[in-house]
Amino acid sequence: MEYNIREPEIKDAEQIIEHKEFVTEAYPETLATPIEDRGIPLDQQEENITSLTKNDLGLVVEADGRIVGILNLRQNPRKKFEHVCQFGVSLQPKYAGHGIGSELIERAIKHAEESTVLEKIVLDVFANNEGAIRFYERLGFVQEGRQKDQVKLKDGYTDLIQMAKFVK
Repeated sequence: MEYNIREPEIKDAEQIIEHKEFVTEAYPETLATPIEDRGIPLDQQEENITSLTKNDLGLVVEADGRIVGILNLRQNPRKKFEHVCQFGVSLQPKYAGHGIGSELIERAIKHAEESTVLEKIVLDVFANNEGAIRFYERLGFVQEGRQKDQVKLKDGYTDLIQMAKFVK
């Protein structure tokens, strides 16, 4: 499978929104994104792209002429927490299982390792997404916390698990 991973550009904003809408429908019980709540205006998505700082990382996956995956890693802006960054990642189902998700996260880890400030990467994952939890554990992330029934789903609740990896 041919694909290209690169940093996002302003011209990608519309396709990124379309990607977010697609994965929200594809993974309704295991993915949370602001787009399901209120949509994302084009100007806000453009701001998401242009507001990346040197300690942040944005990546898009391009395949078949379309954006089919994204990763956003953001440094916590507060002084006492600036050593921490959080990421979110999504990939359309057709492109899962080909090592693309691993490559995205490995690039995020490398970015944090090379930073002079970042020391810890954190993420949230739904407890009902056992495959993702195992995937993150294979990449060296450990569970640090659990919020009971934090996520309200169509037919009940699931816990929200906090995972982390120290890079320094």
